[in-house]
Amino acid sequence: MSGILYAVGVGPGDPELLTLKAARILTGADIIAAPKKGNELGEAFQIADKAVPEIRTKEILPLDFPMTKDQALLSKAHDEAAEKIETLLRAGKTVALITLGDPALYSTCSYVTDKVGQKGYPVEYVSGVPSFCAAAAKIATALALGEESILVSNPEKVDLFCGDTLVILKAGKKLRTLKSKLRDSGRDVYLVENCGMQGETIYHGLENIPDEAGYLSLMIVVSKRRIS
Repeated sequence: MSGILYAVGVGPGDPELLTLKAARILTGADIIAAPKKGNELGEAFQIADKAVPEIRTKEILPLDFPMTKDQALLSKAHDEAAEKIETLLRAGKTVALITLGDPALYSTCSYVTDKVGQKGYPVEYVSGVPSFCAAAAKIATALALGEESILVSNPEKVDLFCGDTLVILKAGKKLRTLKSKLRDSGRDVYLVENCGMQGETIYHGLENIPDEAGYLSLMIVVSKRRIS
């Protein structure tokens, strides 16, 4: 009998935002699979470790997901991660693959879970708090009210004039361009960098937002109708 793979969202950074269900799954799992950064386990493991210290006593499976747009390298990494997890599942192990934010939203782990699921192994997603929801809480701003619409996008394909509220994820390297396009929009703009993590910084207003920021930076552009 095979084990089960859980894709566990650990939230954006603050360990207190890890859900009770995520904590239960991590506590009960046989193996914790976690992305690594160089020779160290990445941010997702650090968050989970602070919320559920028991995972330190478990077997850890470090996974290497290179920061590249080379599709061949990415596909190879996803295949290798899936194969390692499948070996554990065949042995009847329960594996918790942890990821920042929510596993269903722009998450590398989804490529792995898809491959594992296609082989017939059971897969379950465990929701995590998305970074933009945590960022909205930080700036005490509702993302949508009444009949307003909200667009969540990456910076490459975002339509800056679609939606009452815009959420632009991983905006750090595109800030100069985004600021230029938003300059005359009259909209209220926030940038939240490293939400819930060390070095968290919040900027408000285009004039205060830098031209470049870190990888974990998101922009929230609020509807004109709510600017007082």
